[in-house]
Amino acid sequence: MAAMTTVRARWSGSPTADLVVVVLPGLGLPAYVRPLERGLARRGVACAVLDLPGFGSRSGRVCAPHVTTMGQVAADWVAGLDRRRRVVVLGHSTGAQAALGTALAIQRSHPDAALVMCGPTFHPAHRTLRGLARATSTAYLHDSPKEVVVVPALLRGNVDVARLVRSGVRDRPEDRIIGLDLPVLLTAGRHDTYAPASWLETLAARATRSPQVTTAVLDGSHNNLYTHGDVLTDTVLDAVR
Repeated sequence: MAAMTTVRARWSGSPTADLVVVVLPGLGLPAYVRPLERGLARRGVACAVLDLPGFGSRSGRVCAPHVTTMGQVAADWVAGLDRRRRVVVLGHSTGAQAALGTALAIQRSHPDAALVMCGPTFHPAHRTLRGLARATSTAYLHDSPKEVVVVPALLRGNVDVARLVRSGVRDRPEDRIIGLDLPVLLTAGRHDTYAPASWLETLAARATRSPQVTTAVLDGSHNNLYTHGDVLTDTVLDAVR
């Protein structure tokens, strides 16, 4: 499905860097990836945060709030980058599900690309209302209260946020990752009950075609890219380099 409007990308870091990290935020909320973004910029890496499906501004939706559609729109956007630059597609939460779709779509045209799935949703046990509620009740216990920065955007999304979550619940990343030919890093905070270590290991075991599969359990909870941005930045760069 083609994008409705031009994709909005927030660039930071070195504009001429050989390595470009393309970030797909969880629930389409770009505000809370700032610490990760700053960490990448300080290390001389180019970072592009994509506002998909368009919750990050009042300018309207870029595409449907669906992990499959977002992944394809991001892939179309990546296709416009200079092929001489190496691309790392990094997604968090539902953005990790979308990023998997992006990686699958670009792996033929960008064989030196890599995928990073941070706090990937949804574990099979969380695909019911009860299971999701149970995971939600503890997934943010160790996160910073400063994360209220995303609330205005979340409220603007309201119904569309629910649609995005439903699309994520219906998705089966453990089946799609089987077709991945690119290196992949699977990571989450140690207190992230959305993405427990067992779920990371399940996804890793299914990535049988990937030339390099790395798992990393770091400090923090589900949004550790907000609370532990520098640690995650170093982990990502160590894995992809």
